Amino acid sequence: MFGSTWRALAFVLIAGHAAAQSTWYVSKDATAPFEGTLTQPFQEISQAIADPDTLAGDTLLVLPGVYGAFSTLSGKPLTIRSTDGPLVTVIAPGASDDTVRLRTPFSNGTNTLEGFTVWAKPTGTGVHVDRRVILRRCILLGLGVGHLGLFTDNCDVTNSVIEHCWISGFSFATSAGDHGGCGADFYNSIVFANSPGSLNFLPGQFYFCQLSDPHVVDFAGHDFHLLAGSPCIDAGDPNSPLDPDGTRADIGPLPYDPSYQPHTTYCTAKVNSLGCTPSIQALNTASVSSPRPFWISCTNQISQRSGLMSYGFAPQAIPYQGGFKCVASPTRRSGVLNSGGSLGAPDCSGVFTLDFNETIRAGLDPALALGEEVFCQFWARDPAASFASNRSNAIRFKLAP
Repeated sequence: MFGSTWRALAFVLIAGHAAAQSTWYVSKDATAPFEGTLTQPFQEISQAIADPDTLAGDTLLVLPGVYGAFSTLSGKPLTIRSTDGPLVTVIAPGASDDTVRLRTPFSNGTNTLEGFTVWAKPTGTGVHVDRRVILRRCILLGLGVGHLGLFTDNCDVTNSVIEHCWISGFSFATSAGDHGGCGADFYNSIVFANSPGSLNFLPGQFYFCQLSDPHVVDFAGHDFHLLAGSPCIDAGDPNSPLDPDGTRADIGPLPYDPSYQPHTTYCTAKVNSLGCTPSIQALNTASVSSPRPFWISCTNQISQRSGLMSYGFAPQAIPYQGGFKCVASPTRRSGVLNSGGSLGAPDCSGVFTLDFNETIRAGLDPALALGEEVFCQFWARDPAASFASNRSNAIRFKLAP
């Protein structure tokens, strides 16, 4: 839901300004020649910024992926906007201490960064702002100690604008330089889980949540969707545009979606030879950067049996060996698992468990990329069953930042 809503909004905004500016495209899947067109996009944001054909006031439209650090130190003010939002579009740190550095010339336009997750180095800065910048629908994450989420410097006559953003995991969520007493106007943003006293700058206008708990699905797993009952729902600036559901603006980068679920089950399990139905389930969130485990388990398995989990990137539900094959080929397999459980006569106390985030971190499967949807099913030995095996139902989920 969020991706399609974001994409529609991005193209509406682009269409509304097409007559006044040029639009250039960036995609991690691009191949040479890199021309910045829809069919031959640039491969990196830094490449697009450096190209002599991109001019002040142009827009860089960035497709999903993980991109390298960049800066606009040339003083070329640009709008840098993702097509599908921060859940699938990430800027990762590089050699510099600043993951993103945005410099706007005095009285000459505004740099805008919209719809990205920005990872900071453990002792670096997420976004370093020189003069006026607009930061919109962004997630700033300190992966480790995290020094500065947002650093404002060399202020112009007007404040920077931070709207519908999330800043967490830093020693200082925001800080200002010594040049001009920098200010920023915060609207509908969440500042959470930073060091105490982490707002350290001369503020402009504030309309944001700085709470002990904004109530999101899984903060540690980097799933920042709002839960029902969150104090950030319908609590934004009443003068802001309405959310996609027509209600008052929510606070944070992701509008509240009551239908959202981090993972869902589907398909039908094969009843095993003891009359039990294997049941798949998950705990926490699949994430490409969080150290927190994402446990996928399957209960009601026969005790002390070997098995494995297969996964792929498309669902199906076709009859197969007396049950259903719920993941379309090609599939990948885990190593051999043991169900454990009772050591005596076989019963249904067995459970298979696998930390899928460990599989992602291993880096052996490049297809396990940010935003990818994954489908999983367990298989187990069952000598007394048809084809001497059984299969569970299946689970589907997307990989969060």
